[in-house]
Amino acid sequence: MKLLADYKPTSFAAYLMLMGTAFLFATSTVLVRGVHELLPPMGGTFWRWFLAAFVLSFLVWREVVEKKEVIRNNWRLITILGVFQVGPSAVLFLGLNFTSAINASLLNAAQPALTVVPAWILTRDRLTAGQGLGILAALTGIAVMVSQGNLELLLALEFNTGDLIVLVAMLGWAIYAATLHRLTPELGSGVSLFLIIFIGSLTVLPFYIVETIFFRPVPVTFEAVSVIAVLGVIVSLGSVAMWNAGLRTIGPNRATIFINLVPVFGVALAIVFLGESLFPHHLAGAGLVALGIFLVVKLARRKAK
Repeated sequence: MKLLADYKPTSFAAYLMLMGTAFLFATSTVLVRGVHELLPPMGGTFWRWFLAAFVLSFLVWREVVEKKEVIRNNWRLITILGVFQVGPSAVLFLGLNFTSAINASLLNAAQPALTVVPAWILTRDRLTAGQGLGILAALTGIAVMVSQGNLELLLALEFNTGDLIVLVAMLGWAIYAATLHRLTPELGSGVSLFLIIFIGSLTVLPFYIVETIFFRPVPVTFEAVSVIAVLGVIVSLGSVAMWNAGLRTIGPNRATIFINLVPVFGVALAIVFLGESLFPHHLAGAGLVALGIFLVVKLARRKAK
């Protein structure tokens, strides 16, 4: 069976995958916020990613054995990628214990801007004026949605320690996005994905042990196990497989603009599952996000020609 992670997408397919990634990221944020009192952040993070690696291991273990020399030669970079993929999810989980969903959604818009500097340093992938305008348009769209089109409400948003923690998570994922291209293609996407999330989960393990001893353990209940299974198999494995494929295909500057869809999907999920109403500011904000994505993608294509 051919893994999604091994599929080399066209640019159009990559855009669809990145939209799917944003949807799963939004799902993860909503779900984690909903269960933050049930699952401790380090324990929840460790088990979701370890489970994802465990499931994937059944599909790639032969290839892992065959490529042990390549793995040995790249273990430092693999470890770095694991830290900056799984670590930020633990940081986000922690931040969602102290901040609101509105603030977290707004801070998601920081990742495209945060990716610009490491992408330029590591890949010389420069941001054009048009792409910068696209990022600004998408950021404005998110601000419109979370402020309900009310400037006074936007200015009244109070940022706390939890927001700073979330911002650190966004920075971590930005570094990951700008670094992934440096991993040798000899590994294959499936093996790379397995190694990144497996080693990443192990880096969280010491914090999980400390959390269990001094704070609280992960409860062994049907609800907790079900949430971890959904986060691990569907959200973590699916989102990172599509995210990696999209990043490798179109590059970090264009890929990260799709992160601005996270709050858009978050609003849609709230309407569908929480019974909230659709307002004009939701449509206006989503339109600006779509415009921002169009500008980044279109202008990047024009430059490539």
